[in-house]
Amino acid sequence: MVTSAVCRASAGAVEHLAIAVVPNLARYLGEVKRGDLWIYGAVGNGAKPMWETDLSGGLALVFGAEGKGLRPLVRRTCDEVVSIPMEGSVESLNVSVAAALLLYEARRQRG
Repeated sequence: MVTSAVCRASAGAVEHLAIAVVPNLARYLGEVKRGDLWIYGAVGNGAKPMWETDLSGGLALVFGAEGKGLRPLVRRTCDEVVSIPMEGSVESLNVSVAAALLLYEARRQRG
């Protein structure tokens, strides 16, 4: 839910993004899938690295809860999963940092 706290924390950026609040994410993703929109789930491991994934077209990025990741049904609904390769002993990133990196990579690929 987009609360006043979310708006304050985003420093106004939430006003410039399309945000969908839905009761069942897996069902919603199935409804919006189409040929020109790919659904990418962000996962910590076992996926193609973000720079080897074509993020230049229509896309929806799906992020799981911190610590828990994507729910199994949501992950299966995604067209593909993508990861941010990590080095050293760091296993994962804060969800906001992961979102920023994937959005930056999508923008970089678009030129």
